[in-house]
Amino acid sequence: MANTKFTGRSDSYIFEDAGGKRDQLEQAILNELQAKQYPLKATIQTLKGGKGLMGAVFAAKEQCVVVDVDSEAKIAISNTSVGSYLYVETYLLIQEKIFSTMAFDAAIGNVFKQQKRNAFYTAAKQATESAFGQLGLKLANSGYKSTQMSITDQD
Repeated sequence: MANTKFTGRSDSYIFEDAGGKRDQLEQAILNELQAKQYPLKATIQTLKGGKGLMGAVFAAKEQCVVVDVDSEAKIAISNTSVGSYLYVETYLLIQEKIFSTMAFDAAIGNVFKQQKRNAFYTAAKQATESAFGQLGLKLANSGYKSTQMSITDQD
């Protein structure tokens, strides 16, 4: 199997006195996406991280709101309780395709795909932030914001 590289971006949030609102937040995000009639197919899924046989057995599992953007991109909205705090992160993950020579048509096609992905990410992020307000969550810190990240399945 070929090695895969993902790039994307993420935004994170930390809320005080919200540690027990994890499931409520996931449902509020789904409701918000439906109410705004965004063309996003969002579901609650358990995502598993890890690779190889050890990854299959001992992989970290996390329940997330997942939006399938296209065959090469997903948005994952995860949240984790840490004591009385709730940590939320939105991720846009895009599988990179490596081309030895890239024609202009392929490059401009990738630009248009990225524009669609950014629009979906912005809509999912807005719905997530709207859900924060619905639940009355108190922002403690806007956390870490990544404009570009790279993840590979290599050791």
